[in-house]
Amino acid sequence: MAVKSPAEHQKADRQTVFAPLEGVRALNLGGIWAGRVASMLLADQGADVIDINKPGGADVPARALLSRGKRELELDLASESGRSRAVRLAETADIVIDNLGQGRSVRFGLDYETLKRANNQLVYISMPAIASGTPTSGQGQWEAAVAASVGVFTDIHALGPVLGGRPNFTALPMASAYGGVHGAIAASAAYLHRLNTGRGAHVEVPLQDALLSAMALLIMRIENQPQYFDLPPIDKSMSEVALPILRDLEAHLAPKHRAAIRSHLVEGAQPFFANHRCKDGRFIFINAIGHVHQPRACLEALGLLNDLIAEGITVASPYDVATAGSNVSDSGGLSVAWRKRIFALMSARLLTRTAAEWEAALQAAGVPVSVVRSTEEWLNFAAALEAGCVSMLYDLRFGTTRQAGRFVTIAGEGLHSPRLRARSEGHGEWLRSRLAPAGAVKAGGANILEGLRVIDLSNVIAGPVAARTLAELGADVIRIDPVHPQAGPRMTMWFGVDVNQGKRAIILDLKSERGRRAFHRMVRDCDVLVHNFLDRSLDGIGICEQQLRQINPELTICQISAWGGPEGGPFKDFPAYDPVLQAATGITTRFGSPEAPVMHGLASCVDYITGFSATLGMLHALIARRLGRGASDVRTSLAMGAQLVQFPFMVQADGVEQQVPSGQETHGYGAHYRLYRARDGWIALCSRPSELGRIAGLLNSADSSEAAISAAIAGLSTPEISRRISPVPSASATAVIRLDQLRDAILIPEASQADRQLDGRPLLMIERDHPSGHRTALPVPSWYRSAIVPPALLTPAPKPGRDTEEVLAELGYSQTEIDELIAVRTAATAWPISPDYFPKVRRGA
Repeated sequence: MAVKSPAEHQKADRQTVFAPLEGVRALNLGGIWAGRVASMLLADQGADVIDINKPGGADVPARALLSRGKRELELDLASESGRSRAVRLAETADIVIDNLGQGRSVRFGLDYETLKRANNQLVYISMPAIASGTPTSGQGQWEAAVAASVGVFTDIHALGPVLGGRPNFTALPMASAYGGVHGAIAASAAYLHRLNTGRGAHVEVPLQDALLSAMALLIMRIENQPQYFDLPPIDKSMSEVALPILRDLEAHLAPKHRAAIRSHLVEGAQPFFANHRCKDGRFIFINAIGHVHQPRACLEALGLLNDLIAEGITVASPYDVATAGSNVSDSGGLSVAWRKRIFALMSARLLTRTAAEWEAALQAAGVPVSVVRSTEEWLNFAAALEAGCVSMLYDLRFGTTRQAGRFVTIAGEGLHSPRLRARSEGHGEWLRSRLAPAGAVKAGGANILEGLRVIDLSNVIAGPVAARTLAELGADVIRIDPVHPQAGPRMTMWFGVDVNQGKRAIILDLKSERGRRAFHRMVRDCDVLVHNFLDRSLDGIGICEQQLRQINPELTICQISAWGGPEGGPFKDFPAYDPVLQAATGITTRFGSPEAPVMHGLASCVDYITGFSATLGMLHALIARRLGRGASDVRTSLAMGAQLVQFPFMVQADGVEQQVPSGQETHGYGAHYRLYRARDGWIALCSRPSELGRIAGLLNSADSSEAAISAAIAGLSTPEISRRISPVPSASATAVIRLDQLRDAILIPEASQADRQLDGRPLLMIERDHPSGHRTALPVPSWYRSAIVPPALLTPAPKPGRDTEEVLAELGYSQTEIDELIAVRTAATAWPISPDYFPKVRRGA
C-alpha cells in the first residue's frame, strides 16, 4: 500500500467539499493525553488545531496518532515570550482546551476569566483530573490515580467485585480516552451553542467524572433485582452474605482456597460467551447469548443443533417463561447441566477446524465472533486495513506508520471528513481565516439542544448511549422498539435502565406498511436519527439514506456498526458486541495473555466510548448544518471505539517496540508507577521515573527497587505515604477503591435539585423509585460542568411502549386510528411476550 509524504498529502488534500469543522480554530494547551485526544478528534473533522507542548518532551509513537492533522508548537510558558505567543493564539481561537494540569492556566494567564476579556465568544474546556472546588481536587493528575479512584483496578475483571483481593492493573488509559471524547463533545456542544446564541462558554470536564460515565453499568444498583441479572449468576446467599465475608478475610486465604472459590464461581461457564480453542491452537471468542437468532445460528453452523434438540434443548423466545433452563435462546438462563453439555460439544467441534476457518463460517451464519488477536495482528489485519479501521500514515518523526483510522466519518453532498493528515511542527499561526463571529448575543434555551428532535432505533448499549447523551444536552429523544424483541432481557431492559434514561418509548412495527407510514411522519419532523442496523437490513425496513432523505433532506443520520470503518470493509455486515471487538483488537490478550485472554470489563471498555464517539459525530454534523454545509451521515463502529480506548498502542512504526504492562500478574510500569499494598489497603503510586530516588528516600526505603519500596510501603498507611511524598509535588499515592465503596460514598436519595447537590462533590449518584418497581441508583451525568449544561437528572428509562399513544397523537393520529394500529399490532403499549418491565423468568437448576 503506497503511503504519501507530507508534501504529497498537502497537494492532494484540497477538496471541493467542506470538512465538517473547516474554519474552526482550536488550541490545545499542554501535553496531557486527554486534551490531546479531544483536539485530535476535532482535527480529524477538519478543525485548524495547534498543540502547544513543553520543549523537550518525549516523542513516542502515540504522538503520530494524537497529533495527526495538527501543528505542534513548542513554547516555554514559564517565559514571557512563550506566554505572550500562547495568549495571542488563544485570543483568536474559537476553542481552547486547558490541558495544563491543576492551576497552571491561571499562573500563565491562560485561564478562561482572563482570555474572555479579549475573546468573549471563546469556548473554553478545562480538563482537570478531579472536579475543581471539591475536597479531592488536588489529587494526583496521573491516569492510574484517576483509575484507582473509580474502581477500574478492582471491578474491571469480571470476578473482581465478587472475590476482592489483589487489584488488577490495566494499561488501558480509560480516563484519558473517555475524558478526551467528553472533552471534544463539550467543545463541540458549546461551539454549537455559540453559533446559536453568540455566547462563549466555559465547560469543565473532570477526568474522574468522564471515567465514571464508562462504569455506569458496573456501579449501577437495582434493589432486589432478579437473580438472573446478577454477574456472575450466583445464589443471593453467596453474593450478599458469604462473599463479602470472604472478601474481608481475603488476605488470610491460601491460594488453594481462592482457586476453589474461583472454580465454584465459573462452574458451568457460558458456552455462548467464551474463548474456545481451535485446531491450530488459536482461540476464537463467541458472544451469542440472549438472542432470538444468534445462539441457534451458532449451533446450526457447528452442526450441533439437531442433536441437542433430540436431547431436549428447546429453541424459543428469550422471554419465554415455560422453557426456562433449557431454552438456547435464553442462553444466559440455561441450567448448569445444559451449559456443561453444550460447552463440551462446542469445544470438541471447534477443535476440528482452524480459528480463521471457524471465524469465517460463524460470521457468515450471523454469529458475533472473532479470532482472538494481538494489537499487532489487528494493525496488520487485511480486513481492518481494507475497511480503513487501520490507516497507513506518513509521520515526520517515525516515517510510515500503521495507526487507527478516523474514529468517526461524516459525509454529505457538499461535506466530508477530510483525509487523515500527518502532523507538522513549528508553524505558530492559524492556517485559515476565522469564520465570521456568531453576531449579536441571543437568548438560548435552558439546554444546548433544546428543541432538537431525535429518533433512537438502536439497541444494546452504544447506540442508546449516543442518543441518551443528546438527551443530557436537552434533546427530545423518542426510542422506537420493535413489536417482537430479538435481544433478550439483559440487553434490552437491564442495560436499558442506564442507557435509555431521558427518552420516551414507543413500539412500532417498521416492517408493516402502516408502521412505516407512521415512522415516516416522525422522520418528517425529526432532526437526528440514530440506528445500529447493518447495511443489508436497511432497505427492507425503509430507513436507508436515500429513502430518508426524500422524506427529510435536512436529517442527520447516524449509523453505529460493529466492524465498519471509514471505507466500510469486508466485515461491515457482520454483527458483534463489545467483547468481540476486545478480542479482535488485542485488549483481551493484553489484559490476560495469548494463552489466557481476559475480558476487560462489561461495556465499560468499548460500548460506551463508541456511543460517545457517535454523539460527537452527530454534534459535528449539526455544526456543519448550522454553518450551511448541508445534512450528512455519521458513521462509527465498535471497531473504532475499541481502538480509541487503547489509543497509545494503536500505532505501529518500523523499528520501534513499545513495552506495555500486560497480564493478570502485572502491577504497573515500574517502581515509580504501579500498585502497592499499604498497611490499610492497596494504593496507586505515581511519579516521574526521575523522582523515584527521592521518593524512596522519603519513604525510608532501602533503595529504589520495587521490592524495597514495596517493603517500605507495606508498613505505612495511605495518608502517611501521601504526607511523606508531599515534597515531590507531581507524585501521588491514591487509595484503590472498589465500586461498591465508591457508590456508598457518593450516593444520595432522590433530590429535586440535583444541580445544587453537585456543588463541592466530585461525583454523585442518585437513588430513586423506578418504573420497574425496583429502586435504582445511577450516576448523575456530571461529565460536563457548566452553566450552559445543567446537570441532567434524566427521567428513568421507561418500559417499551409507554409513550406510544402520546407520540402517535402528536403525529396527528386520532384516538380511533391509534386504537386500530394497536389492535392490528402495528403499534403496542407493551411487548406482548413480556408485559412486565423485568420478565418474570424462572431459571433452571
